[in-house]
Amino acid sequence: MDDERSWRVGELAAATGLTVRALHHFDEIGLVRPAARTAAGHRLYTPPDVRRLYRVLALRQLGVPLAEIGAALDGGVDDVEQAVRAQLGQVDEHLVRLRDLRRRLDALLRARAEAGQPTIDQLLSTMEAMMAASYFTPDQLARLRQRHREAGDDGFARWQARWAELAAQVRSHVEAGRDPADPAVQETAGQWAALMDRMTGGDRGILSAMYASLDGKGAEAATRGVVSGEVWEYMKRAFAVGYRV
Repeated sequence: MDDERSWRVGELAAATGLTVRALHHFDEIGLVRPAARTAAGHRLYTPPDVRRLYRVLALRQLGVPLAEIGAALDGGVDDVEQAVRAQLGQVDEHLVRLRDLRRRLDALLRARAEAGQPTIDQLLSTMEAMMAASYFTPDQLARLRQRHREAGDDGFARWQARWAELAAQVRSHVEAGRDPADPAVQETAGQWAALMDRMTGGDRGILSAMYASLDGKGAEAATRGVVSGEVWEYMKRAFAVGYRV
């Protein structure tokens, strides 16, 4: 029965949480083109179109640039299972780190109850687990620290100031009620992406971990107040539409 279903663009937008404009944009750039049309010429999405849309959004969440997603799917990476497994792998890795941290925190509480004070080794062990659960691998943290050392305190301060400026721009788009696919919003998204590229040295793994921390910790906590939760949720919608970088 699934193969017989179809969705008009408004119905698919409502079902997925995307905007109609985003779906139109995906159609215009050839990323997700509806396979059918109504008698009146309106877009009509079929189950294969929905499966492709899922793969597009899954790859986007994993940090793949929009410009590379189309080539990946058209080149044969055309399997929902593969996209889901990639997402599950990322989630499972994070869950392993969180479970280890939980185990160590339980040990600290037991030590506090039994001896009144956890040992230094227990504290060190827990801090190590906290770092491991902070979305970045030790290697990523080392590369990120090296990137910041190369930029220096002044360079890092400039990055932070620029990020605050872009967050303010995004807030103005939100307040103006602009659709995330609006060219002005997409221009801001492109500038945001360029800044993130400079901050991470172009390392997509670090960028993916950074964005995961915004989702997991909350944007305000992860960015120390630079980016609000509302701004980050809006930017994710802008990224889903797909700036071209």
